[in-house]
Amino acid sequence: MANSFREDSEGVASTVATLFALLCAVLFLQAAVISVIPAREYAAERNTSVQALQALDYLRYAAVGAAVQGGQFSVTIPLGTPATSAFATASDGTLAFNTGSVAPANISLAYVPTIHDSRITKVDQDIVLAIDSSGSMSTNDPGRLRIQAAKDYIGRLSRPDRVASVDFDSTAHLTLQNIGGPAHHLFSTYNNGIPDYSGAQTDINSIDQSGSTNFGAALFVANNELISYGVRSHAWVIILLTDGQNTCCPNQAAGDAQARLEAARAKANNITVYTIGLGPDADGALLQEISTTTGGTYYAAPTADAIRFIYLEIANHYSGSVACGTITTASSVSGSLTLARANRQYPAQTMSLEAGGVTLSQAGGATIHQGIPFEFTPRDLGTGSLRVTLITFVGAPFQAAGSDYAFINAQFLYANTNEQTIIRPDLGDQATAVGNTSAYVQYWGGQGAATPGAVAAVRQPLNQAQARLNWGDTNASAGKLSLAKFNVDSAQSQLSAAVTTTNQQVTLGNMQSWLGKAVNDQIFFVSCLLTQWENWYNGITLTIQSPSAAAWALWFADAFRTTGALTTYGFSGNKVVLTVNAVDRFTVDERVIQLSTS
Repeated sequence: MANSFREDSEGVASTVATLFALLCAVLFLQAAVISVIPAREYAAERNTSVQALQALDYLRYAAVGAAVQGGQFSVTIPLGTPATSAFATASDGTLAFNTGSVAPANISLAYVPTIHDSRITKVDQDIVLAIDSSGSMSTNDPGRLRIQAAKDYIGRLSRPDRVASVDFDSTAHLTLQNIGGPAHHLFSTYNNGIPDYSGAQTDINSIDQSGSTNFGAALFVANNELISYGVRSHAWVIILLTDGQNTCCPNQAAGDAQARLEAARAKANNITVYTIGLGPDADGALLQEISTTTGGTYYAAPTADAIRFIYLEIANHYSGSVACGTITTASSVSGSLTLARANRQYPAQTMSLEAGGVTLSQAGGATIHQGIPFEFTPRDLGTGSLRVTLITFVGAPFQAAGSDYAFINAQFLYANTNEQTIIRPDLGDQATAVGNTSAYVQYWGGQGAATPGAVAAVRQPLNQAQARLNWGDTNASAGKLSLAKFNVDSAQSQLSAAVTTTNQQVTLGNMQSWLGKAVNDQIFFVSCLLTQWENWYNGITLTIQSPSAAAWALWFADAFRTTGALTTYGFSGNKVVLTVNAVDRFTVDERVIQLSTS
């Protein structure tokens, strides 16, 4: 019978050949997988990473574009990368939207839009000046200094203050009623400050010097004027000046009784009476009693020269003080959309839409792919205009993970543009103002309101401040703003020293208190304007809290390098502070956008 099986040698040889061929095929396929699939994964992950970054770019550009309240747009973001083949593995990513302080950018601006001698603590007043016109005044005040002092007091009033004046000797009348004309009341033209107080000052000229003294009658007329025509929201004030005692009506006792009665009536109606006794014959005890009863003060004037200073001292009770009108404007933004991509072949990365910009973090560090939207326009001598767009994202926090796509919906909730012009005071003008204050101190020192030593002590720092401001003006005009800032800071120190010295001289009795206050008010006014200049120079400050703080600092330096702007920056940890100095005009474009996913 024939053998149906092959010879053993032939069968073995065939099997070995087949197995060897299969092994070669497997090794070839493995080599192909090792070399081809990772490359495909790398390319795919790079492609989806670019798409994700472009999606965040689109979201940023849409957010800073034309804004219509209620307008909507959407964007698709690849979270990870799907598997490229049956032999490959998908790489996942995690997208998280956070609100609050996760990645805030705060912007603050300090400025004084207008500054003027606004006496913030000023008390509006209705005041009656009761001035003695008895015959003895021809001896005690031959130069009619009391008339000029009263005019000076009226000249310090400002609307809505109102004033009336009373001429009294044996009888009392409002001016011009004292010379047969119409009575000028608190509400009369000029007495009410409209158009000014010049007419009220002219009325004082009608006060003569003849007859006896009856200051009880003067208080009666003054009380009637305030009670009948006073504005209740104003302080009601009487300043009574006399050089004698009640010598009539029909005798001193009766006159004194009327004066006490009127003092009580003034107190009952919240009228404050200040009394001035001129010369040695004034009834200081009764005048003291009247002022004490009504909450006022009695002033003894040894000579007519002192009257002017007393009026100025009384004026301090109502004139108030100059205060800086600094306003600080602050805006803040929050909300971040962060995608962490855990790639297998392409470098892992985290990209984030924060502070109106797009950041990209990889193993080598962080970079700013898109910065905060801004425009800087140079102006003259190192100054410029700055426009910044601030984007706040709101909505319920959400998270999406995997290798698929996330669909982000955005809706404009709010858009507003706020433009601020930042005032830059002229340093030359402030130097002139300080020089005027120094001359003011010298003048009043010559009038006896301060000793020569006090005048010299106060003027020394004032003159130093003036010199530094002149230097600052020269540097600013040459565009040397940093040097000008140094000069202004130095001038501020000298002005502070002048205030301290003035207060010391008043305390020592070397300078009258009214003069000290007037000098300080003038200094404070200039200091306010210099503070405004410093605010202008300090410019706009942006504070960003972010894990990419160092990258934000580098972006800021690079972005502004070619703009011509004067800038400074610094960072510590996760916080970076960016400053653009000397900004004349600042525009903030604020956007609030609600994000959601579907």
